[in-house]
Amino acid sequence: MTWPDSVSSKNFCAMSKTLKPQIRFKGYDDEWQQAKVREVFNLGNGYTPSKAVAAYWTNGTIPWFRMEDIRENGRVLADAIQHVTPSAVKSSGLFPAGSIIVSTTATIGEHALLIADSLANQRFTVFQTVNRWSWLKANYLLYRFYGLGDWCRRNVNAGGLAAVNISDLQKYDIDYPKEETERDSIAEYFSNLDTQIKEAEREVDRLEKMKIASLQKMFPRPGATAPEIRFAGFSEPWKNKRLGEIMNVGSVKRIHQEDWRDTGVRFLRARDIVAELKGEKIDDQLYIDYKLYEEFSAISGKVEVGDLLVTGVGTIGIPYLVKDTEPIYFKDGNIIWFKNSNYLDGNFFFYSFIAAPIQDFILMSSTVGTVGTYTIESGKSTPITIPSLAEQRAIGEYFRNLDELIAAKRKSIVKLRNIKKACLSKMFVNDTKL
Repeated sequence: MTWPDSVSSKNFCAMSKTLKPQIRFKGYDDEWQQAKVREVFNLGNGYTPSKAVAAYWTNGTIPWFRMEDIRENGRVLADAIQHVTPSAVKSSGLFPAGSIIVSTTATIGEHALLIADSLANQRFTVFQTVNRWSWLKANYLLYRFYGLGDWCRRNVNAGGLAAVNISDLQKYDIDYPKEETERDSIAEYFSNLDTQIKEAEREVDRLEKMKIASLQKMFPRPGATAPEIRFAGFSEPWKNKRLGEIMNVGSVKRIHQEDWRDTGVRFLRARDIVAELKGEKIDDQLYIDYKLYEEFSAISGKVEVGDLLVTGVGTIGIPYLVKDTEPIYFKDGNIIWFKNSNYLDGNFFFYSFIAAPIQDFILMSSTVGTVGTYTIESGKSTPITIPSLAEQRAIGEYFRNLDELIAAKRKSIVKLRNIKKACLSKMFVNDTKL
């Protein structure tokens, strides 16, 4: 792939503030041109055929697009989740392949390219290129419409149902380079980016499915003493234990809100553990001061590497493995503390809590009230099936490597999306301000 100036300076040149983009492919230096939406497109309205008329929907063959189609299938749409019959089509006919739909009511500014003759619901305004502009290809316009969508989001009417004023929209400037080769290069560049993003997303999906399948097959079912799949060289039966038999299960001295700080020892809450598992950023990280931490730890003990902290309220049963020596404290009653010993490998312990047998036990044993709770007593009685320490390490390492691979793939998706976002704002004349 050829990268823009913001990523690699080899293939692009920066432009001044004229009717030119900030970055563009080398070999192009002339100013771009602009035309109003009303000059380039015929605009139409999507609609929903009456649901009361079965003949419009039964055995339909014509794609009928909604916002759900964009969410599930992206911005190039060949087929829809729902279909209508020819009798549902108004006299104006189908929206032809090559049209672009833009949501101009409710959810504003989302767009997609239709590559099949089809219909769309009333949330969408349909842009059909008029004949004399047919040379301005849809593969270029697809990416130019990110800017149009951003303009729509910034120009929603005040009050009532969120909507875009179509008269104002028709005055919006569509900018484009005069040279077809430059337009095609821009479209190809973004199409390649989208392909890389989709491939990375598919790989993450494949790895996540592999992880789910492995969790099902690499931990024994309740009552069994061996999993369905094992690493070569391991054949001894696993041992059934209760966590209270092999480690201390408890909590820490209660700390109150007035003792929270902006810096100091990290203070962990149940929702922080949930966010950590999802890979989400914690915006309001809390702390307690070191003196208070030492004072309370002298009473409760210190959380150490290999210990497991498990959410006891809200989204219960979510584990957090302590992996480094950074001091940590947590909210008493919201989190159950499993003080690990040399009996369990930390990674194996963590993934045991994610696997179905322990999660099913937590669900069945949680107390019922306003919210479910996983208590210290339930923690002590939680069953765990344990192989030799060597097999534990092999299992824990397998899942740890799998998670690291998934995390790396997710980071690559974020990087590619950020590149796309930056380039969309710099490779067209109108700043999309995404």
